[in-house]
Amino acid sequence: MENNIKKVIESIDVPMEKLDFAIEKGMGIQKKKDKKIWKRVILSSVASIALIVGSGFISPKMASVLADVPLIGFMFNIKEHDKGLETALSDDNKAVLNKTVTSNGTALTIEEIVFDGARLNVIFSMPEYKDLSPAIISVNGRELNVGGNSKVLEDKDIFRGLLEFPIAEELPDKFDLTIKFLQVGSTKGEWLFSTPIKKVNNHSNKVIAGQTGKVKGYAFVVESMDSSTTTTKIKVKFDATMDKLFSEESGVLNATIMDQHGTPLKILDQPGSGDDKSTTYTYLIEPLRQDITEVRIAYYFFPFNLNRKDLIVPLADSFPQRISQEKMGDYVITGVTKKEHEATLSFYIDSEFPFDDTLTPSFFEIVSDSGESLITNYVHAVGPNKYEVSYQANVGKPIVHTVTTPYMELEPSAIVTIPVK
Repeated sequence: MENNIKKVIESIDVPMEKLDFAIEKGMGIQKKKDKKIWKRVILSSVASIALIVGSGFISPKMASVLADVPLIGFMFNIKEHDKGLETALSDDNKAVLNKTVTSNGTALTIEEIVFDGARLNVIFSMPEYKDLSPAIISVNGRELNVGGNSKVLEDKDIFRGLLEFPIAEELPDKFDLTIKFLQVGSTKGEWLFSTPIKKVNNHSNKVIAGQTGKVKGYAFVVESMDSSTTTTKIKVKFDATMDKLFSEESGVLNATIMDQHGTPLKILDQPGSGDDKSTTYTYLIEPLRQDITEVRIAYYFFPFNLNRKDLIVPLADSFPQRISQEKMGDYVITGVTKKEHEATLSFYIDSEFPFDDTLTPSFFEIVSDSGESLITNYVHAVGPNKYEVSYQANVGKPIVHTVTTPYMELEPSAIVTIPVK
């Protein structure tokens, strides 16, 4: 069965131009002047594609269903997946453009823009999907050195997408914004959009920072933390260059950000900037719930070159069902609930290691007995090492598709606690 499913997975036809759109926009790597601004690869995002494909157990065609990037056939739902953005879009200060610019016969529309101090979100549309060149963002005439990522909102009668630009620097509450694209699909031209912008009313407040830690000998300090009703922004500075924190020798630095109970918080984005002495990460996470009194950050490295075993296991008829993760514990499936045409599988990881919201550096998907991906919602944490994933019900025998997790060490010195109340 395992070999047959693999063959079916390899044969699934996925439009590669859309996967390229997800990967390229998710990277957002830029270098300017004497400082490097970069989008650190999140394993649950772009890195999972690169590393999983490199491990040889799955084709690039199916890699998109393993990552927290716009899934092929999977629409990003703002209301379900980004409560903070939903709040920002309901604010009176959002800019409603609904402006279409046509250059050399190709049309691009920007519908809405919203800025909350931590990120700039742009909803755009076009008659059909075409790749966009990196956006050139200017504030009051000054070009920003910022990368962006994208998500698919709609791809039926028209294509609608969401561009998100994390803003690490402090911008004024009011400014004139210019967004320019120089290529749409294969068409070169100029698509220029200008509008005044006002920061949304999100009740932002600063949290006392300054906490210090060390991971594999690399010291770090929490420089700042801002909490609001739309986004929580945390800046952490390392006394190491980015090539030390993301290399074959050290591995890939990753962080699990969690509340006082150990429940992971959703990381929306995490751009980084660095020079020849240090690296600073800016973490954008979901708005904090009222019951959260502490935010904990646990740093660790996972191997850059993964040599992992592909696991394809039929879903049992009774639970619990264990799937071994070797040194990192077991996945323990506790049950499945069904509602109409969708099923939700619940599982936990029998391990003391604090995995993050998207199960980095692993993945967990459900396929049918014919090899078709059945996922309808991302794997996401619902408690400390407790997860849920939703999939299409009544479509053949469900198969769990995952991989063994590489051993990762968590040092006590690599955990810092930030009181928020």
